[in-house]
Amino acid sequence: MPVITLLSPKGGVGKTTTALLLATELSAQGADVILIDADPNFPLSKWAALPGKPDNIEVIEEVDEETIIDTIGDARKRAQYVIVDLEGRASGRVTNALLVSNLALIPMQGSALDSNEAARAFKNVRQVSKHRDKPLKFAAVLAKTQASSRLWSRELKQIIAGMEEAGIPMIGTALADRGAFRALFSFGGTLATMKDTDVGSLETARANAAAFTLDVLQILNEKVPA
Repeated sequence: MPVITLLSPKGGVGKTTTALLLATELSAQGADVILIDADPNFPLSKWAALPGKPDNIEVIEEVDEETIIDTIGDARKRAQYVIVDLEGRASGRVTNALLVSNLALIPMQGSALDSNEAARAFKNVRQVSKHRDKPLKFAAVLAKTQASSRLWSRELKQIIAGMEEAGIPMIGTALADRGAFRALFSFGGTLATMKDTDVGSLETARANAAAFTLDVLQILNEKVPA
C-alpha cells in the first residue's frame, strides 16, 4: 500500500496540516489510513485525542529512528494508505522513512527562505533515491498561500518558475491559508464533520482539500521525476 511521507527542514510551513488533510480526505473516500506521527511534538496524536476522529484513521507515535521502517512496514499491511509526518530536521529517521516511501511531499510557503530550505529537502530525497531499488517520487506542495493565485506575490511566482526550471514537480493544487484547516487542531474531527457555524468559507476549504488529494493520487500513478 502507498506510503506518503511529508518532510521539511523548516517549521511552520503546513507540513502536519497537509498530512492531516490528506488523511481525512482519503478516509472520507472509505480508505483505511494510518498516520505515523514522527514529529517530536506529536501534533497528530493531539488531534486524534480530540472528538471526531474517523474510525478508519489510526494514529501511531514513532520516536525511534531504528524502528520506523518496521513501523511503516507493519502499517502498510493494515491500511490502504500510510502517511508519515516527519520531524523538520534531517535525521536517520527521515532517511529510513524515505527508503520505504512511495511519494515524498515537501510543503513550502512563498518566500526565498522557504525555497532555500525546501531545496535542502529535495537534495535529501534525491540522495536517498539513489540507494533504493526504485527511484522515489517527490513533489513540492504550496501551502498557506493566498486563496486566489491572482493574489500571489511576485516572489512566489519567481519561486514557482525556478522550481519548474529545475525540474521539480509540484502538486497542482495549492493549499490556501484557511481557518478551517487550522481549526481541525482545535475542534478535532474532519472538514466533513465541521459546521458552518465553526468557521467561515467551509465549502471552499472542503473543495480545496478534495482537489489537492486528487492531485496527490494522480502523481502516485505518474512516472518518477528525474
